[in-house]
Amino acid sequence: MADSKPKRLALWSTARCLSTAMVMSFGNYGNVEVFNELYAGAASFGPDATIHIPLPIKVDDEMSYAEVKALLEADYPTRDLVFIKDLASNVTGWYDKLPTGYTHAFIIRNPEKTVSSNMRLTERTGLTADQYVQFVKSTGMTGGGFGDLVKLAEHLESWLGKPPVILDADDLQRDPEKMLRAFCKALDLPFRESLLKWEPITEIPWNNSKAMLAFHKINGAYENALKSSGWVASDPKPVDLSGLPQVLRELIDEARPFYEILHGKRVKPEN
Repeated sequence: MADSKPKRLALWSTARCLSTAMVMSFGNYGNVEVFNELYAGAASFGPDATIHIPLPIKVDDEMSYAEVKALLEADYPTRDLVFIKDLASNVTGWYDKLPTGYTHAFIIRNPEKTVSSNMRLTERTGLTADQYVQFVKSTGMTGGGFGDLVKLAEHLESWLGKPPVILDADDLQRDPEKMLRAFCKALDLPFRESLLKWEPITEIPWNNSKAMLAFHKINGAYENALKSSGWVASDPKPVDLSGLPQVLRELIDEARPFYEILHGKRVKPEN
């Protein structure tokens, strides 16, 4: 059973929503225990795996859903914060293995940006646009993962009696300090200036699935976040979809209604 001393925060997302940058940020909160994509490891490389990733990566026998839940619920009495980041699609069908004692939050991003960014990564593993979309559909994700976020939000509200706190990546980029202050306030978590700036890292200090780390070294998913040193205010630019293959546009169209549901419930900056 989870202890009561540290604040426990679970951040859910879908791929390419600046979620690893959020790990860098909250990993710098101070006296924090970070668990990064353990459910992703269970879903893709553990003994309960339902996703087949066509790469020669060894099965991670320690990453069962039951073992992940137990690890996340363990006592961390000396910590101020226990922080989880994972993808909602990795727990669809496994809600009985969600950890108790956590406050839940989402970070979302316009699917035009997530799909185009994902495609750039998958090209590094040799997949075409058609193969990428086939892979996404083979995982059972709904709406490119945004449908899984909507399902999880509904489950969390039913289970815990309150909805998750939702942060939009574009809002965060426009005004990082204002949005992180609003985000922390909504979470009843004291804001710390250390969330804004951090040191780049080469070796990941978080609790991770070894198999997922190997996978992300191949596709480079963490590279930009690990090299970053803080949030920089910027005006997010729209994505040029003119050269995007039709199969990717269709995936964006599938995701958009789910994204808009979540976007309408997001935390907004205080004036």
